[in-house]
Amino acid sequence: MMTKRPSVYARYSRGSATAKEAATRAGTSERTAQRWTSRSRTEWLQQKADEREAIRAYHDDEGNSWTETAKHFRLNISTVKQRAYRARKERAGEKCDEQVSEDTSGRLFNALRQG
Repeated sequence: MMTKRPSVYARYSRGSATAKEAATRAGTSERTAQRWTSRSRTEWLQQKADEREAIRAYHDDEGNSWTETAKHFRLNISTVKQRAYRARKERAGEKCDEQVSEDTSGRLFNALRQG
């Protein structure tokens, strides 16, 4: 009877074990254990963007001080400020992109309607 093999693209939790410990348990190389247990780059980038937006919202929208924000997220005050600044820049870029998209589609619609 054949057992079902796990997908080579699946990600596995190694809990609190290091990659070296996981590799020893599985009988593979340390790099293989890292590959099996790591998140994809897009997933990691999205998680970081969500974290920056949460910091910005906690400080700006909820009105907490930088000290309270740093304590809440268990980060240094300067780290929290940097991440909030970057989140604000990202939001401004998104709004600008939306506005350009609306302007472009509006002009295109008017040109097609007149033409």
